[in-house]
Amino acid sequence: MRQLIQSLIPLFVSCFILLLGNGLINVLVPVSMNLQGIAPDTIGFVLSLYFVGLLIGALYSAKLVKRAGHIRMFAGCVALAALCILACSFSSSTLVFALMRVLLGFCNACAFTAMESWLSGSSTSQTRGKVLAVYNAVVLAGLFGGQFFMNITTPSDPSLFVIAGMLFCGALIPIVLSRHPGPVVSDTQIMKLKTVFNRSPLGLICCLVSGIIYSALFNLLPVFSQTYGITQLSLSWYMGAAIFGAFVLQFPIGYLSDRFDRRRVLFAMLVVSALADIAVVLFANGRFHVPMYIATAITAGIIACTYPLSISETFDKLEGHEMVSAMGCLILAFAIGGIIGPYSTSLMMAWFHNDMLFYVIAVIQLLLAVFVVIRMTARSALPIDEQEQFVMQGSVISSASELDPRTPHHD
Repeated sequence: MRQLIQSLIPLFVSCFILLLGNGLINVLVPVSMNLQGIAPDTIGFVLSLYFVGLLIGALYSAKLVKRAGHIRMFAGCVALAALCILACSFSSSTLVFALMRVLLGFCNACAFTAMESWLSGSSTSQTRGKVLAVYNAVVLAGLFGGQFFMNITTPSDPSLFVIAGMLFCGALIPIVLSRHPGPVVSDTQIMKLKTVFNRSPLGLICCLVSGIIYSALFNLLPVFSQTYGITQLSLSWYMGAAIFGAFVLQFPIGYLSDRFDRRRVLFAMLVVSALADIAVVLFANGRFHVPMYIATAITAGIIACTYPLSISETFDKLEGHEMVSAMGCLILAFAIGGIIGPYSTSLMMAWFHNDMLFYVIAVIQLLLAVFVVIRMTARSALPIDEQEQFVMQGSVISSASELDPRTPHHD
């Protein structure tokens, strides 16, 4: 196992640097647009375009990898993303930001497909779980660390876009210089949405909703924080708290979901998260920043767990050979939710107040909780020993399902 991890170090280093750049740009774009006085609904629309690119990339990335190879496709897409980000240092127009978000989503989907299929092809059925754990840790560490580059200079300084572009360029070096040729990518047929819905209505709807609330929270949180004077280093710690919560809470929630009826765990999660959403607004208005950070970490952690729970819930109703094709459908559902989330939520923020970010998320979670109860009455619980294992997801922009240890693997 140690030898395998050592052979994958160049890929992990590239992944870490790439996520540093993503962590910076994810905060920098909404903050920059907010400082320009752009309306929240316009900001939300621009941020939603990332998931349009992500959806396109998820559909075509495997074909591009198969045609160009892992290294060349990774290098080309990351270089294109760097060019788009650097263009934002010359122009701060909404059109440039919008184009950058679409291309960034596409390039990230392709880059992550290359990395994840590479990891899958390099591992065996016995080592995939450990490789996935290391990969998730690298992804979240990069996102967490990227927030703090915001403190190098003021958010209005175009040089921050240059730094983000440099990070993307730096991500090319380790993987391009690696001696590893990369594995062969096989074609995967995506299962129809209707088929997945018939097999697991809760799994598919939960995946769609998780895309809505995840994209709304992590894209619009910088806009919300600006309302209460959380800027510079405080903003980095605030966003870092949300990412830290998204990482830490997957351990206890995963433990509970593997030992109890997964739907009951999901229901309890949604109710707790909705209460935490309301608490965030109350603490923010009272200027109680530490409790506000904690409440945000709780709801962010639960929201991040909704996606892997929806995957596990769906896999509970499928045969082993159906999981890979179903995963493609779930990624599609999540991406559609990601397109809907930021823009629809930002409309409410523009019409009322930025506090609506958490109120909208709370309402959506409570509605999903009602649907969970409906499904619990419609179908009896699966025996615990027949449930599929909860698998931690460090990044919900994953496109390569072969790395999931629950799916069939050919050593």
